[in-house]
Amino acid sequence: MTAAIFRCECCGFLQCPETTDVLALYEDMEDPGYTQTAGPRALQARRLVKLVGAFCPAPARLLDVGAGIGLLLDEAEKRGFSAVGVEPSRWLSARAQQGGHEVHCGVLPHKDIVGPFDAVCLIDVIEHVSDPVGLLRTIRDVMAPDGKLIMVTPDVKSVMARLMGRNWWHFRAAHIGYFDRTTLEKACRAAGLRPIHVSRPCWYFNADYLWDRVMAYLPVRLRLKAPRMLARLTVPLNLYDSILFVVEPVGSGDEKRSTQ
Repeated sequence: MTAAIFRCECCGFLQCPETTDVLALYEDMEDPGYTQTAGPRALQARRLVKLVGAFCPAPARLLDVGAGIGLLLDEAEKRGFSAVGVEPSRWLSARAQQGGHEVHCGVLPHKDIVGPFDAVCLIDVIEHVSDPVGLLRTIRDVMAPDGKLIMVTPDVKSVMARLMGRNWWHFRAAHIGYFDRTTLEKACRAAGLRPIHVSRPCWYFNADYLWDRVMAYLPVRLRLKAPRMLARLTVPLNLYDSILFVVEPVGSGDEKRSTQ
């Protein structure tokens, strides 16, 4: 279920331009299910922070945009980063603060989020905003000259998305923009950023959640309740339908390369 999706005639970007004022919805959002899946989400965060460290070794300053309850911040701090987050949901940001994390309630730009940051994480966020290039420019403004942005978003031109068609699970009401590799790179370059690494991220899920998702695609008469044992299992899964970009400000490293 989505809002009306329009395709740009110039670049092919898919967007829901009639969905513009969504910030109030996120500010009031409460998500107990988010905390119930903290275990698998922490494994995802650990994997992402390890990748961050490969491009931006600790100690360094890290900003997580859309920090939730602070799971990525927790993993970053364990690895020696000085980590801060920003989160629009009052409910989620309050729980992050209760957990001892510096998470500011709101969005960028934010008066309490002052750069420069060596690393910025934007994980499954950019598809939720009506002005993605504007968000990327704001992030660019708080990045260090040689900083790195790690960004993940669904890939609407992935094989899985093409196979599933309109039944693709990333077509949902909360998503406003649908990127592929080309349109995401265009958005980055419009914001003064350039990709230096592209890959497909792996996620972790509770096995009973995956069971329920599969059952939802079957006729009602064929659906079975998940066995209890699945609730205790965590499954790594990569369907290659999300894309991960590591980008840096245009001009970063040019001086160093010119001397080699």
